[in-house]
Amino acid sequence: NRFLSALSQLGEELPESYSEAEMKFHIEQTKVLLQGFTDQELTEYKIMDDPSKMMAMKFCARLELSFQMIKPAAQPIVTLKMVQLSIARGMSPMSPIGFTYFGQLLARLGDVQEGCRYVRIAQALLKRIGSKEVAGEVIATGTQVLCFVEPLQTTLEYHVQGQAVAMAAGDTHGALLNSLLYVATSFWAGTKLTVCKEHCAQAHKSMEKHGHLTKLAHVIQHENNILLLMGTKDVTSKIARCSAVEIQAAQDLQEANPHVAYTSYFQKMYISFMLREYEETKALAEKYFEFNLHSWTLLYIHTAHSFYGGLVSFWVYRQSNDPNWASRGRKAKIAMKKWAESSGHNFQHKAYLLEAEEAFCNNDIESAKSLYEKAVSTAREHRFINEEALACELAGNFFLEVEMKDTAMEYFMQAHQRYHDW
Repeated sequence: NRFLSALSQLGEELPESYSEAEMKFHIEQTKVLLQGFTDQELTEYKIMDDPSKMMAMKFCARLELSFQMIKPAAQPIVTLKMVQLSIARGMSPMSPIGFTYFGQLLARLGDVQEGCRYVRIAQALLKRIGSKEVAGEVIATGTQVLCFVEPLQTTLEYHVQGQAVAMAAGDTHGALLNSLLYVATSFWAGTKLTVCKEHCAQAHKSMEKHGHLTKLAHVIQHENNILLLMGTKDVTSKIARCSAVEIQAAQDLQEANPHVAYTSYFQKMYISFMLREYEETKALAEKYFEFNLHSWTLLYIHTAHSFYGGLVSFWVYRQSNDPNWASRGRKAKIAMKKWAESSGHNFQHKAYLLEAEEAFCNNDIESAKSLYEKAVSTAREHRFINEEALACELAGNFFLEVEMKDTAMEYFMQAHQRYHDW
């Protein structure tokens, strides 16, 4: 890699890789390095004045993106180097990138509050140093961490701001990254599907114009799902409006990049689940769970993977009685309850619904009744209309199964109305 070679010439060596244990050791070492500093001290830290080290930080910032796309398991190596170099030599205009990704890394490891702390330090550094060329990426990455503590609906505006800041600085990557994350996050936040459709069309046009095919592949997946959820009968013809080049590029990316393929299987599994197509859902879920990818990044979409992967798993378990599916469902439930500790607004209703489905699997009728009701009421309170509708539908299925037909009908009627509203 030319960036690694350039860093070496600037006196900064980066190892090719670490084992997971080695990576965690170096993360802990970096946390120890930062322990002696308050937030204010880091924000007001000395400024880097060595031109060679400033150039090294620029190369590292480029590598963050490169590693995230093609070598995600090694990305923390770059992040840790940026943080360590900032402490050793002072803050550079690229330092906010390093601290933002460090915050994301800590959140991924389970310390969401500490992760958000470093994201906010990065944002303060951004204002102090005026790092316009990386502001878009800092806002995009940092916002995804803040989604784990702030109401999801309020974080959407941060991506709008990030896109505007990046465009003003001529940072196409930062602008399109914010655009993609806005499209994805607004969908999972329960934004009306007609509005989501408009967002996708705008993002599609921008990514096509600038030739960002990886991001475009993700947008196309969202477009397809939105059309199917809206009941658009001519979805095939609408999808066909994508150029042959775009479709082929998306297929090539899925074959070349396992992370793109992984996301593609999730999206297909999700829409099959929402349409209650059991056999197809099960087949796609089997392929989805075959992936054993490790990533140090943390995005809101990862919580959707856990949530819907868990719901699918409990559904398949009830049909197959295969304990592997129950185990996957329990794993998702545990993850969701952990996230609910940092943001009950975003995750508590999801945790309740997973617990309700688990109780249904265990034939714990009384617990299931209570948990479905909590899932519905909490989703409504927190304005997740999409997941309120889903909770009503799954509750209806449960009550129908236990022969409480009047209650089942009430939930199905609520589900129909909320899906219509969405």
